[in-house]
Amino acid sequence: MASSAARLRFRPTRSGDLDECVALLPAWLPIEATRVRTLWHSLLGEAAAMSTVMEDLAQRPGARIQGWGCGMVLPPDWVMRLQVDAARPRTPVVRQIYGGLLDGSLVPPSDRELGMLNALGQVHFMNLHYVQRAADLNDDYALAVLNIANEAFRSAVSGWRLQAMHFESSARDAPMFASAGFPVVPYLERGPWDHGPDAQRPVYLGITREQARASLPGTSVRHAFEHQPPRFRLSAAQRKLLWHALFDESDEHLTRVLDVSVHGLKKLWRGIYERIEDAEPEFFGEAGGDDEGRRGPEKRRQVLAYVRQRSEERRPWVQAS
Repeated sequence: MASSAARLRFRPTRSGDLDECVALLPAWLPIEATRVRTLWHSLLGEAAAMSTVMEDLAQRPGARIQGWGCGMVLPPDWVMRLQVDAARPRTPVVRQIYGGLLDGSLVPPSDRELGMLNALGQVHFMNLHYVQRAADLNDDYALAVLNIANEAFRSAVSGWRLQAMHFESSARDAPMFASAGFPVVPYLERGPWDHGPDAQRPVYLGITREQARASLPGTSVRHAFEHQPPRFRLSAAQRKLLWHALFDESDEHLTRVLDVSVHGLKKLWRGIYERIEDAEPEFFGEAGGDDEGRRGPEKRRQVLAYVRQRSEERRPWVQAS
């Protein structure tokens, strides 16, 4: 397909997407698709997990998802395990993580635990996998999908006070992620990466805060390590609302995602406005003081415009007392 005919966008993954998503699972990850689908049905509600799809609205329903990316913040005990396995790039780290999630030995950090890790600067984010239908990077459409995927990556992972970010992919796809800013591990520099018996072997890519900040901003990975503490310290439900509202979702969809009534949704918005005004009384200017009437939509636009640029407001932050 010509990229000019595409209507590409990214958005949060929904439960109804998962049949399409698991059909894209990479060949280097030998895990049953039905188990991954069941697992992500539950992970989509976890604060530690993040998943986005690259969607082409020009395609027919059922064939619109062109790429799927997902990852999660790791609990500290699994960070230690990852650091050991990273020394042996052939070890399938992602398969171990999925295995731990499935057998219960890996429990995603709670919102409070995430907030404490974030305030301490000890967040380790594991990009579990990204895969797209069009994989030929000489193809304009594949590049268009990859460009949207980079936008999704920035939006989905920014705002954390990262200590390190990890990725596992295939040797064939490593150039895709190296272009996003992940360092190329030495044994890959010899190439070729895209053919031969080792093309689907798992490859570990990782970068620490010190490594990332040694370079100037520019790449998607470097962008993820920019951080400021949140100013408003919103609740978990308020932060979840903001993430989904960034994609112009209808109030009907938001009530389903958040499992609240229309009244509950209005209460969440009102709580966000009040929290912001408490921290910064001049934030809304002339729109202040009217949450439900004419100025309510204006307040929402102001909040979403701010949060699009300041993604730390979508992350938990709990300082030790």
